[in-house]
Amino acid sequence: MISKFLNLKLRTKFLLSFTVMILVTVLMISSVNYYVSVSVIKQNTAIFSEYLIEQIGINLEKRTKDIEEQVFQQFRNSALNTTLGIPENSEPDLYIKNRAISEFMKDLLFSKDDYLSVMVIDAAGNQFGFERSATQNYNKNLMNVDVEMIKDKRGRASWIPGNSNVIFMEKAVYDVTTNRYVGIIIVGVDSKLISGIYTNVDELTKGNIVILNEVFEPLLFERLVSKPSRYFIENKMYAHKPSLNQGFQFEGQTYISTIITTPYDKWMIVQVIAVNELTRGTEVIKVWTISTILVSMFIAFILAVIISRNITGNVRLLLQSMTHFSMDFTHKAIVPRSRDEVGLLAEKFNSMAEKIGELIHTIYTEKLLKQKAEYRTLQFEYKALQAQIDPHFLYNTLESIHSLAKLRGDEQVSEMIYLLGKLLRESISKKGDIIYLQEEVDYIRSYLTIHKIIYGHRIEVNYYFDTSLMSFMVPKFILQPLVENSIKHGIEEKPGKGIVSIGCWTKEDDLYLEVSDNGVGIDEETRNQLLNPPEHSKLKQKDKHTNVGVISVHKRIQILYGEEYGLSIMSEMDQGTTIRIRLPIITEEGSE
Repeated sequence: MISKFLNLKLRTKFLLSFTVMILVTVLMISSVNYYVSVSVIKQNTAIFSEYLIEQIGINLEKRTKDIEEQVFQQFRNSALNTTLGIPENSEPDLYIKNRAISEFMKDLLFSKDDYLSVMVIDAAGNQFGFERSATQNYNKNLMNVDVEMIKDKRGRASWIPGNSNVIFMEKAVYDVTTNRYVGIIIVGVDSKLISGIYTNVDELTKGNIVILNEVFEPLLFERLVSKPSRYFIENKMYAHKPSLNQGFQFEGQTYISTIITTPYDKWMIVQVIAVNELTRGTEVIKVWTISTILVSMFIAFILAVIISRNITGNVRLLLQSMTHFSMDFTHKAIVPRSRDEVGLLAEKFNSMAEKIGELIHTIYTEKLLKQKAEYRTLQFEYKALQAQIDPHFLYNTLESIHSLAKLRGDEQVSEMIYLLGKLLRESISKKGDIIYLQEEVDYIRSYLTIHKIIYGHRIEVNYYFDTSLMSFMVPKFILQPLVENSIKHGIEEKPGKGIVSIGCWTKEDDLYLEVSDNGVGIDEETRNQLLNPPEHSKLKQKDKHTNVGVISVHKRIQILYGEEYGLSIMSEMDQGTTIRIRLPIITEEGSE
């Protein structure tokens, strides 16, 4: 995407840049405002919610404590205080006890309208109950009362949920004078006494308040507890008291909770509020944000079109002129529309283009003349190389022929004479500068055959030629200087058997010829001189003939085909040398 953007026209870049900058700015401002608003609403709601449920906790603590104290006072002032603990040894004692229990339950039940049932359990575990309504049986929910748990609380009251409209207060009672356990009093209280504390708060905050007792049971589970609150309680999320920013998810919506506990952990009050209820007012912000973005984008786009068109007018003129100039080096003067920086640049380009045109013409002419002169010089050097063979080589050849003629007049003498004549004819032949690879290979075979006869078993020649490549065209006389260099400077100066390997192959669209030996190798300075030669006068006198040959092969190939072609030399001292020739693949039709 970055690459495509960089390749766009300048006018398009301006349009996109202006649009993106305004869009990003508006989105950032709008998003920050929206999320800050929502965060502030959440924070304020949490503070307000915490304050409300603290008040609910205070009211709840007061109402439940009033009921507990009123029940205790009723018990202490009644005859039940002295009769509940009497053993049932006789019928009169049982009658007195039952009558005291019955009177206590009636007096307590009708002392407040919020009391719906009363149950008394004596020390022996016998249960006595009384209901305000004959059609209701609230005490049936108390058939499995955990007496031992109530006794363990030593007179501290417990509150447990009943059915949909009753809550039970359980309390163990003790003889006032002896402090001996005498039984348990359980009072069924109308749930409205508790729910009335926070019902209006639920409607105000659009949330749901749940009151948990000391064992984390909700007092009003079914009727006044919403599904998200039930999910919150059942999964015991209150245990780690989640922060405001955490919240929880239920059926695809986010909810936040506020939790407080009353002194001595008697009550835990939880409020669960849906976030979307808190942020209903922010929908207006969303609408205005989107509207602002659309209007801003439209206005920004119109302004960007006008501004970018004005800025890029001179740039388009300059680009057109440059394109035309790059194609035929002819320049038509630009008349800028304004005198800004781009207009001044166009004027400078007019002046520069005129000078460049003159300079290009001059340099191009000089380069052609220089290349022609350099090519003629190499041609003369090659003609000179073709017209002569190393005197040292001729001398050795003639001396060998003389020696062999004295010893025996066999075919070997005749073959050397024949090959020498063939080489001389090839060297001075009138063939063109580009020949078949087969002709170059035949020439080098004859050349190396003479050397094998001269050196005998001291030299070994290996050929690795692909016969399918023999019809390709190559410059004439490019292998002999390399082979001569391998024998003279590589093999002759190293004791032992010398090996010369010659091969060819193709790779992609190029033809490669290679000459390698196991001689003494070439040092780095010499390699650099061969590929980047100094003037001929600075070459070492003893190496001048072969060095000039190798240098000429390299320069001639580069002039003919370009600098990416030519020689490459790989060598290690005392290990050998490999010289590789890279040529383009040329057939007879393309030899020109």
